[in-house]
Amino acid sequence: MNIEASDENMRAAADWSAGRRVTVGDMFLGLYQPSPETTEYWHGIERRELLFKHCRQCGAAHHPRRMLCSRCNSMDLAWRPASGQGEVYSFSEVHRAPTPAFQAGAPYTVGLVHTAEGVYFFCRIVAEGGAAIRIGASARLDFRPLENGLVLPVFVVGGQA
Repeated sequence: MNIEASDENMRAAADWSAGRRVTVGDMFLGLYQPSPETTEYWHGIERRELLFKHCRQCGAAHHPRRMLCSRCNSMDLAWRPASGQGEVYSFSEVHRAPTPAFQAGAPYTVGLVHTAEGVYFFCRIVAEGGAAIRIGASARLDFRPLENGLVLPVFVVGGQA
């Protein structure tokens, strides 16, 4: 991990008001970080399909990174396609992007969508057709290329249903 500040400078009272760039190799934190428990999720994304884990014991749906059911503690989880429907739970408009590549799209909106399955999914939220992004707004799944070239799931408020 690379932080644009030396350890010595970090021990002093650091001024974070201008931000600090944090990277891991040539990737920045927080986007495409596949792991063994999320491999099938990323294969689904390649097919333009959002997959969540579902517990075979109690039926609860879970975020792709979950390794066991938070309701019954079962490790018997299976991948299922999401319905693609949700509601905006929280959001924020980004004016200063984490990397220069994403700055080209600023301002843009990110947030949590509470999906019909009960999963809180963090993603880009897009407004179409003059709609305003607001808490409680209905949202539908789509796949869009982001500024870095990756096609990822987004949720859309307004526009064509």
